[in-house]
Amino acid sequence: MNNTIFIFIFLIIIAISCKEEPVGQQPLDNIAPGMVTDVSVENTPGGAILNYKLPEDEDLLYVKAVYQLKDGVDSETRASLYSDALSVVGFGDTSEREVKVIAVDRSRNESEPVTVKISPLEPNVLSIGRTLLLKQDFGGVRATWENPNQSEISVVILYEDNNNEYVPVETFYSSTVNGQGSILGMDTLSYNWSYYVQDRWENKSEIKYDTITPLYETEFDRFQFKAVDLSGDMGAFPGWGKEKMWNGIWGTDEGYSSPGGTGIWPHSVTVDLGVVGKISRFRLFQRMGQYTFAEGNLRKFKIYGSQELDPSGNWDSWTLLMDCESIKPSGLPIGENSNEDIDLAQNGEDFFGSAANPPVRYIRILVNQTWAGGDNFQITEFKIFGDNR
Repeated sequence: MNNTIFIFIFLIIIAISCKEEPVGQQPLDNIAPGMVTDVSVENTPGGAILNYKLPEDEDLLYVKAVYQLKDGVDSETRASLYSDALSVVGFGDTSEREVKVIAVDRSRNESEPVTVKISPLEPNVLSIGRTLLLKQDFGGVRATWENPNQSEISVVILYEDNNNEYVPVETFYSSTVNGQGSILGMDTLSYNWSYYVQDRWENKSEIKYDTITPLYETEFDRFQFKAVDLSGDMGAFPGWGKEKMWNGIWGTDEGYSSPGGTGIWPHSVTVDLGVVGKISRFRLFQRMGQYTFAEGNLRKFKIYGSQELDPSGNWDSWTLLMDCESIKPSGLPIGENSNEDIDLAQNGEDFFGSAANPPVRYIRILVNQTWAGGDNFQITEFKIFGDNR
């Protein structure tokens, strides 16, 4: 009897549910939605923003723009029914183009297209390409470029091989405002170079050509480094001695730290390199983990050099070699780091000196600001490059 009652009730529930209206998806039809109206165009670098008025169709799903980035290849951008604007991007020049704006409903019916003309402003890839320079450097060449809109771009560097063909040697991916990248470890021979900027739509800037001969460069032998204590320099926090700045180990809890709470600022430390030479680069490794681009890691500092050591600590005998500022590629707030930020901190941030600087044996690091702005600083490791012959 109980089983019979249960089956009877179950059949009644099924019968009632079959009579209910469907929930969610509206019934499909073959009726096209109305067209968008009042379309206006705001041209942007390499694209345009289209503003429009939506049709009053209850089953409207989205609006799309159809256009060609390259001849014969259609591209498409969509905007939801909750937006009255969409962007078209990826054009490699400023030529006038047609864009079709189409409304689409939930049955995937499409309205008649509204065709508008756009004239993109100069694409970022071209304006960045004009600023791209390749310069002679110690041990190779250094590329620099300006990217004020922080576009995602790649800088492609090629050189001519023995078969008289240009082959890729390095590609730098970046979105930082003031970009730079170095190709190092090269012999002091004359090389023919070509280089250009490319964006993610494979648009390219004008290809540039140069013949450049790298300057001699080698890494200074860290086993010859010694700490020097001068008047006015900082001591070390217990367990964070100065010799840890060149012990070949870096990471989260390894390195040198000046003592905090001294009430003295800025802080300085002095190092004997053990040999006289011209310094081309100072490579700084940050304390990692939660300290990356934060806490006592160096943000603004200067590097001075001298051939002779004045035991008094007077700064008059020191020559300014580098005025340095650590730049976080992403520009994100402290505590937020992109993959590019982490890679730079882990692999070391290079600061470059001039070939016109005098040869030195001693360096003095003067720290003016850390990322946290506190009263102590930390260096987990540094390396010195240049001509020590």
